[in-house]
Amino acid sequence: MLGISIFMNTSMEEVIAFKCCALPDQNLEIHLHNSGTETIVVTSRFVLDNGPKPLTITAVYPPGGIKLAPGQTAAIYTSMDERVWAQYRSISFEEQGGRLHNFAINTNTG
Repeated sequence: MLGISIFMNTSMEEVIAFKCCALPDQNLEIHLHNSGTETIVVTSRFVLDNGPKPLTITAVYPPGGIKLAPGQTAAIYTSMDERVWAQYRSISFEEQGGRLHNFAINTNTG
């Protein structure tokens, strides 16, 4: 089973921009956690939904999919306008093979 933690305006933004890959404005950090008993591979994209229209985010670092062994956590990063983010109430990730994982977001905003 996949779990997530979301961090807007993460401190990693500056680290990634300077040290890693010259990727500026990576202000959204999402931790993906495999709490299941099987290894899963999550595609390097996600969909924001329950907003103006579904929004697929494909500019995610690292690219190429995230392989998670049982108990493992990995982080992905992207640039996200906070005003756009605030318009959505759900986020979904897809495993290779098509299984979808949906999560509520922005539930404490009006």
